[in-house]
Amino acid sequence: MKKIVYLSMLAGCLVSLGACNSSEYDLENQIPERYNKILYLQTTGKQELTLYDTGENNTFTYAVIKSGSEPTLTATADLKVLTQQELDERYGELEGVNYKVLSGDAYSLGNSHMEFASQDRYQNVTVSVDPTKVQADMEADPTAVWVLPLYATSEVDSINADKNNLFLQFTKILKPAVQFSNTRVSIITKQYGLVGTFTQEALFKLDVENISWDITCSFTVDAEYVNNYNTEHKTTYKLLDAHYSFAEQMVLSKGTTEAPLVVTIEGANLEPGDYMLPIKISNTSLFLPKEGEDVYPLTFRIMGTQLSRTGWTVVASSQTVEGNGNGAASNIFDDNINTYWHSKWDNGYPPLPHDLVIDTKTMHEFTQISLQRRLGYNYARSGYFYVSDTGESWQEVGTFTMENQDAVQTFSITPTKGRYVKVEVTESNNNNNCAAFSEVYLYGIN
Repeated sequence: MKKIVYLSMLAGCLVSLGACNSSEYDLENQIPERYNKILYLQTTGKQELTLYDTGENNTFTYAVIKSGSEPTLTATADLKVLTQQELDERYGELEGVNYKVLSGDAYSLGNSHMEFASQDRYQNVTVSVDPTKVQADMEADPTAVWVLPLYATSEVDSINADKNNLFLQFTKILKPAVQFSNTRVSIITKQYGLVGTFTQEALFKLDVENISWDITCSFTVDAEYVNNYNTEHKTTYKLLDAHYSFAEQMVLSKGTTEAPLVVTIEGANLEPGDYMLPIKISNTSLFLPKEGEDVYPLTFRIMGTQLSRTGWTVVASSQTVEGNGNGAASNIFDDNINTYWHSKWDNGYPPLPHDLVIDTKTMHEFTQISLQRRLGYNYARSGYFYVSDTGESWQEVGTFTMENQDAVQTFSITPTKGRYVKVEVTESNNNNNCAAFSEVYLYGIN
């Protein structure tokens, strides 16, 4: 490898050239011949690289540049790899790092010997790396930092000593997968009687930057997902088995990492309730769907009409009425969020459950129930909803679990006809098993 230091010499030549008549001195007499053509690597120094386990070698391209005072001259260069001994001496011992050169079968160099014609200003060298072989190297010595230390050299031409090395360091190996960007259940609310056609975008993506692949993704509906979700979360989602459309296949093109799958819902003929359309990435032409992130649970709620509470009555299984009227069950209908029903707390605390039985005085088809806790008090944790025609024989229609917030919380139930609704608190966050609500709202179809 040849090291050259020429800037001061070149500056001196240029000064002398300015002091002389151009007819007396030609340029080639003022600039040493070894500066007529200079070769160097366009990318130099330490470069951290991530490898992708795609079943194919990862290929990187680097340019060797020909410059100098007469770049039209021909030139010759080679790109070589440091030996382990050279690596230790030049980097490892100085930095105190256990660098290791990749195994010979883990990489290959394309066009490592370069012959520059007069018209050539640069030539590309390809570095091909096998991720599986690199992985084997890493597993064989996990304490080492695995690298490919390259340098440019020439037997006959000048190499810029400051731009002659390329130190490739392999930091990690990733196995790409296709997934939905968001797999959380997030309810879209629509009003019954006002629902038309609407769309929702389900973003899907490759979990690494899509550098060079065209990936065909297939989509289907995972009906079993709804049953499993309802069982685990005690919800009452209904599978949307019609009234929808989406593309069965889409392509993530090269350079495109994320794309929207547009889902169209025909909502005009849907009854109130909670619906789920779990869209699954069923197949991909390259890589695999990412387990646990391969289902987009499109969920939406069609709200029934909020029922008028005029004339309703309510009976609580326990309550303590304070001097200002707070604590009484009737407060859940007074449209004042600062008043509340509270389970009995004076002279002892009755055990759970605590019940509120609401008489709406007429028959309704109930679709949702909203609860609002006593402001600032996270008492009621969870429970059940029931509906009855008579107030004596009850049908369980849903469950609830309260979030720690003051806002109204709405829960869908199995649409059920009846006159009476029971709210049963079975779990409390309070050490004395207390429960309290400021308002209760019912929704349905008259």
